[in-house]
Amino acid sequence: MIGGSFVTWISGLATAALPHDPVKDKEPRVFPTVVELLQGEGNFISFTHREHPGNRIGYRFHEHSPYVLGAIPTAAEQHEIEAVSRLETEFAGRPGAFKNAREVREAGWIPQDWTFYIAPASEGFDLLWVVQTHESGLNTYYAVQQCFRMSGATNEAWRRKVAETPAFSEFDLWATQKAAGDPLTSLSYVHSGGRWLAIPATQDTLGFRTRLGFEMDTARTGGNLKAATYEPYNPAFSDEVLDTGLAARTDAKGEWICALYWEHTTHVTDHHPADCLHAVVNLGPLAPQSKRAIRGKIYWFKGSLDDLYTKWQADFHFSGVR
Repeated sequence: MIGGSFVTWISGLATAALPHDPVKDKEPRVFPTVVELLQGEGNFISFTHREHPGNRIGYRFHEHSPYVLGAIPTAAEQHEIEAVSRLETEFAGRPGAFKNAREVREAGWIPQDWTFYIAPASEGFDLLWVVQTHESGLNTYYAVQQCFRMSGATNEAWRRKVAETPAFSEFDLWATQKAAGDPLTSLSYVHSGGRWLAIPATQDTLGFRTRLGFEMDTARTGGNLKAATYEPYNPAFSDEVLDTGLAARTDAKGEWICALYWEHTTHVTDHHPADCLHAVVNLGPLAPQSKRAIRGKIYWFKGSLDDLYTKWQADFHFSGVR
């Protein structure tokens, strides 16, 4: 476990107000998305959506070991530290913002501090991940995994404590299809070559590289990508190179969308039986005594995959960050 983690509420989550026109709106509107703190589960959190009842998506902040390669820079960028502080202040001041601060001191990790901000939004949650280094910085590639869980009613009980999301559960859908003798249907998608690509419907763990991940694995293996391993489950990787680290699920009818995106994503994987999607995010290179802010978003709304891509482009495509 990571020592010294703690969770802090900044303000009430259920009443986060959208920007409104006082002429058109007599009262501030309320975001439909809510963060639920799990008692005794400091490494997990859950999300609900008032317009999509009966579904609770889970999130795990830290798991497994980092993937490390390259040199550590020596000089901190003061302008970046100042920019991060301004962004952190802005995020912390949002109505309904949730804060999770944790000291990363686990064996095998360079000591660092993480602070996550999660702010309810009209179509999901805006995310900010602040990384602070101390005596040592982070390597050129210092990639760590985040877990987006959509376990269903057929998953193990301890997994359903974190997430029970029948609308987005491949585990539930496949149980029904297997019982009927029907072919399995994928609900998971990535974006490659300008189009949405369904992740094959299989319980084997499968992975995809972004352009940054392709660069990382090429450097790690001297160009022999087949030699790149990712413990503990070591997924089989597609030859497709992703346009973006956006990882999406739809419901079986294709009416609802949920998706996870982080800047600097290197790899996307799906994993069963946890019934989850992973984003592996590069935190480096980062000098000692430095801070970096990484933006992200959880999308959850009624719409199509094409709607999702349009919204992602508006949110991130022109930021200059892969």
